[in-house]
Amino acid sequence: MGKGVFLNVSGGGHVIATYGMVGELVLRGEQITYYESPRFKEEIETLGATFRPYPDIRPYEGPLPDFPYHNELALATVLTWCSLEYIPKLLDEIRELKPDYIVHDSLCLWGKIIARLLNVPAACSIHTPALTWRIVLANKGYWLDMPEMFLKSFNTMSEFRKLARILQHTYDLPRISFMDTFTNRQGLNICHTPKELQSSAETLDDTYQFVASVQNRPCKHNFPLETLKEKLIYIGFGTICDPGKQFFLDCLEAFRDSEYQVLMNLSKSTAPGDLENVPDNFIIWSMKKDGLLPQLEVLPRAKLFIMNGGMGGARESAWHEVPMIAIPTTFETELNSNRIEEQGAGMLLKHKNVSPKTLRKCADKVLSDPSYRQNSKRIGDACRNAGGAKRTADILLNYVRGAH
Repeated sequence: MGKGVFLNVSGGGHVIATYGMVGELVLRGEQITYYESPRFKEEIETLGATFRPYPDIRPYEGPLPDFPYHNELALATVLTWCSLEYIPKLLDEIRELKPDYIVHDSLCLWGKIIARLLNVPAACSIHTPALTWRIVLANKGYWLDMPEMFLKSFNTMSEFRKLARILQHTYDLPRISFMDTFTNRQGLNICHTPKELQSSAETLDDTYQFVASVQNRPCKHNFPLETLKEKLIYIGFGTICDPGKQFFLDCLEAFRDSEYQVLMNLSKSTAPGDLENVPDNFIIWSMKKDGLLPQLEVLPRAKLFIMNGGMGGARESAWHEVPMIAIPTTFETELNSNRIEEQGAGMLLKHKNVSPKTLRKCADKVLSDPSYRQNSKRIGDACRNAGGAKRTADILLNYVRGAH
């Protein structure tokens, strides 16, 4: 029986992606301690792991007006700052646990550093696409979007270098690069996606293992699944990416006279009261008002998923053979959206090009062409054949035994 510690960032998709692995490890007799924010406590304990809350940290006082999320470049500063706050509060506590291994998210810089300081074997859990400079530079979206991102984040880049130097000197670490904060590569990197959804997968070495599990979230919900009809379009952008109120207004107009029922899961910037003249064929759901929507129970009923290109949504959609329209709002989701389109499992629609007319035109094309569903099924089959939670646990435990 071994002991494992999981350290994650507090993004729903990042945490949920590890649930299958955690559950399988617990079934095999492993003692798992999972550090997260309190909103995941019940779910983590349901898996049989021991939940520990992250310690309270002082309010951020740097140059980011929208902490904790501004844009991808500013995120590097946030992750470095969080590491400076968390490490002194977690280091002795995790040392006392005497873990045999640590699993940390690819964005969890403090997890990689703690594993290094304690000399404990560590694996990286990757919910996003795996990133290297080669993959980033090969994407045309990088060259198109990066100038604007640099302008928006000019002040935060100098802040990142300052914080990184403090972190390096405090803990006698090698130089921390900008890319390090997004990758935190280890000798084992567990990718929760099939190769079919990974950009430039052929450029990654064998330390990257693609497992592609899909795990039901052990959460309560009050969504009326019995109200869903056979012809269903599902629209949802997750908990972080937010397309804004105008996008949801455009959706109302796009599908107002459609033969399809439309389930629209609103993002945090939009309340049900912001939408007027909602057509009878729409169901409006608000996470803030109504609670979590059981996506894995909705998707089997859907004919089309309109989403942000997030890896979790793409994987779950393909698992249930649902074609997609991907409307990315970040560089990461643009990588995924390009891959969805390349694989023929859906269409990419630029956020700036969204209008009721383009939404309807894209939806009609995807719904009328069976190849999109067939290709989504092909990716779903690849997910099922990737081994899931059992293979993930095998890979992790074999890696840990080899490291000792």
